[in-house]
Amino acid sequence: MIRRDWIGALILGGLLLTGLLVGCSASPINESARLEQQDSAEAVQIKVRLLEAPDLAGSAIDVDLEGDRAILGGFVETSQQRDRAEAIAQDHDQVKTVENNIIVK
Repeated sequence: MIRRDWIGALILGGLLLTGLLVGCSASPINESARLEQQDSAEAVQIKVRLLEAPDLAGSAIDVDLEGDRAILGGFVETSQQRDRAEAIAQDHDQVKTVENNIIVK
């Protein structure tokens, strides 16, 4: 009887451990692809222009690129900063449209 309880507990523990390992493993493909888009040469150029803009100093703006579309995210203090960030992204040669998801605090 004790041996049966011990085997049952061992099987249950193994199933729980397997469930945890399977549940916690996520495919890094999507995150990796997102980081490639975010860190492309064009996205970096836009980020540099955003960082160099004196009126955007201290702003936390993310840039993702999907084809010829720039996607801006993050936070700024004023709506003028939000508009300025969009104008900087729009000014890039490779960008045709800008999706501005920047939030004004």
